[in-house]
Amino acid sequence: LLAACPLIWAQATGGRVTAHVLDLYTGTPANGMRIDFLAVEGGTAKVLKTLTTNADGRPPEGPLLTPETIKPGRYQAVLYIGEYYQRLGAKLPDKFHTRLILEFDITDAKQPHHLPFQITPWTQSMSVLPG
Repeated sequence: LLAACPLIWAQATGGRVTAHVLDLYTGTPANGMRIDFLAVEGGTAKVLKTLTTNADGRPPEGPLLTPETIKPGRYQAVLYIGEYYQRLGAKLPDKFHTRLILEFDITDAKQPHHLPFQITPWTQSMSVLPG
């Protein structure tokens, strides 16, 4: 059964990086948030993928990194919150943060990592959680 569903198989067999964006301003998952996911090596960042979140506020193709692609190193998730709120027609405060950047290290590629983001036009909350 697990082999028949690649997303469940990836989640069941090892390290991965998942993300979820909740918009506390609208009270809904952040549908349509652009995210760049990068690897940082030797001070140089390389885009691994660019995506737009789905109606559940998650990457539509599943984990950002799977057991096949995860490796120890430094990574960044860049959320384009300014674009997102402008598209919603939200009145943004002066000197609004246009991007939210989370930089983190993976030391154990067998460990799952989850990136939960909670955003409003005024504040943002983020972390890196196991599992």
